[in-house]
Amino acid sequence: MAKKNSNKTIWLLAALVSVAMVLYWLAPGNEKPRSPQQPQTQTQEKFKTEKSGATTAADFTETAWKVHSLVDEAFVTGKAKIKAQQEQKREVPRQGVEGTIRWHARQTLITIPAGSSTDKFKDLMVKTLSQTGQVLGSAPDQYQGTNVLRFDVGFRDRLEGDPVTMITDRIYVTKEQAMPERKPQVAGGGSGKLAIVLDDFGYNYDPIDALAAIDRPLTFAILPYHPFSQIAASKALASNHQVMLHLPMEPMSTTEQQEKTAITVGMSDSEIQQIVTSALQNIPGLIGVNNHQGSKATADKRVMRNVLTVLKTKNLFFIDSRTNGQSVAAQTAREMNIPTSENELFLDNNNDVEAIKQQLRTAGQIALRDGTALVIGHARPNTAIALREMIPELEADGVRLIFASDLVK
Repeated sequence: MAKKNSNKTIWLLAALVSVAMVLYWLAPGNEKPRSPQQPQTQTQEKFKTEKSGATTAADFTETAWKVHSLVDEAFVTGKAKIKAQQEQKREVPRQGVEGTIRWHARQTLITIPAGSSTDKFKDLMVKTLSQTGQVLGSAPDQYQGTNVLRFDVGFRDRLEGDPVTMITDRIYVTKEQAMPERKPQVAGGGSGKLAIVLDDFGYNYDPIDALAAIDRPLTFAILPYHPFSQIAASKALASNHQVMLHLPMEPMSTTEQQEKTAITVGMSDSEIQQIVTSALQNIPGLIGVNNHQGSKATADKRVMRNVLTVLKTKNLFFIDSRTNGQSVAAQTAREMNIPTSENELFLDNNNDVEAIKQQLRTAGQIALRDGTALVIGHARPNTAIALREMIPELEADGVRLIFASDLVK
């Protein structure tokens, strides 16, 4: 009998121990360690790790560019104009640990509309940056002797347990002064409107800031899928310029350098429409399209009808760059009731500044003679120089710059 009671006691103790172990693992803070097949979820890091020998670099560049993109979006929404911008790649040593921290940073001087306020602009920045980044602080400051309000924008993270703060954008804000409407001095009583389309944005960064800073209506035609396409679109929109897709199309000569993705006459109807649709999705804020090269494709009516079919569904206009005198692009657009216009002069086939200025004078004469003119230049430093220097002369002659969209019909 004693032995039987002893066995019962042992089983009872074993059951109590089992219950106690279950309760221990279920208690808060005592979770059972996860097996390699059940990894614990962690917050996604904002940096990439690069190792070189004994040195480790934490690279935050990709996250910095995401913040830049949201800042540019806030500029567009707040109708801010970029007056100056500097960019740099930053790299600093880590404190107490062998290695570095890398990121991309910008300093931007902007003006906000006279009727706006810095408080409203700050609220807009906070709202826009809620996806990635934040306004880290603001304070009165000076920019080249001008009183401004400075916003420090960036993000916070932890690097191996240590807190880090990255300032990706230092934004200097001034308010636009209300100016009376410009009334140019007209020589000889003439007046004319001139639309300038600037092709080939996307290949390189150099001309973007110089052309974006010109405080007159310009139309940026941007190639898809290039390293600087998105930046060109963002800066154009932030500077109140218009954006078009510069759609690659097949040239007549096989010796001309062609884009990897271009509309060709050998493509099917569905292939053409798919390529146009994808290219349109690559450029933000666009309102129209013109052809890049395309001397062969624009002379093919079937090809142009397929291109224009897509544009019509999206309410976009088309400008014929006229790379071929036999082009049917504008004629086909009119038949399909799509707003259109045609290039009348290339400004910079000769890249010499004085030669470009002479072409601008010719463009001005066409505008004065016919009332309007649309001409095409390219995203090049010398074109920016010539244009900036010629604007006072053109306006003194009675020529007013307008957007390409103002001429399509």
